[in-house]
Amino acid sequence: MKYDIVNDGIIVPKDDFFNPFDTVKCGQMFRYSINEDTVIILSSKYKCEIVDKGSHYHIYTNVPKYFAKYLDFEQNYGIIYTKLIDKGLIRASLEFSKGIHILNQDPVETIISFIISANNNIPRIQKIINRLCEELGEKVGDYYTFPTIDSLASRDESFYQSIGAGYRASYLADTAKKLQSMDIDSLYSLSTPDLLKTLQSLKGIGPKVADCIALFAFHRGEVCPVDTWMKKVYNEYFGSSNDTKYIRKDLTDRFMDLSGYMQQYLFYYMRELDN
Repeated sequence: MKYDIVNDGIIVPKDDFFNPFDTVKCGQMFRYSINEDTVIILSSKYKCEIVDKGSHYHIYTNVPKYFAKYLDFEQNYGIIYTKLIDKGLIRASLEFSKGIHILNQDPVETIISFIISANNNIPRIQKIINRLCEELGEKVGDYYTFPTIDSLASRDESFYQSIGAGYRASYLADTAKKLQSMDIDSLYSLSTPDLLKTLQSLKGIGPKVADCIALFAFHRGEVCPVDTWMKKVYNEYFGSSNDTKYIRKDLTDRFMDLSGYMQQYLFYYMRELDN
């Protein structure tokens, strides 16, 4: 998509295939806030403010290249839209959700955040993550960075209990220590099956959370996280089953390397339709 890096950030002309409000609200990330015409995003140790200027979005940040990659501006979402229509995806869901971009998130932040997200709701997830950043992150201006692996690994289960993680506290303490000894960069070169296997070797990460991390941190479009919303989608539009493995295989067989995009568009459409 078109964008220009300028002195104070990025200028993005408006088109049908980028909506920052839908992109942050669709469940793939948690450190954001919305104030009328502005979206504030925190990622790793960085911040940006995306302001709707009418004809364009102005993304204010001192790390524009980071956020151009994070927001996946090199991807042609118009082509993805056309391919999904060709595969028979419901046009209404595409029209509703086509402004969503799949983000390129920091892997450690995504792993920790999605362990916290299991069987949880977004407001509570955000509160826990905010407390985590306030306790272990670094204060930069008016926000806190996401903690480093060493900071995360320096705390035990009781700390994670104290920030409200509940039963997930033991998972977080154990996984943070395991991440300390892992070569995170090497995960990018793994095949998707090997990546999912490695992620599921960490405490608190089952098949659905592993798919979320693979999609939102490693951009593996061939995965399809299946939760109660996707089961609802499947039974309404594709078939009749409540078996998670069967639904995942059927949808990934149909949509292949576009499965993750399909999942986000339909997940967001169904969830918002139900509200």
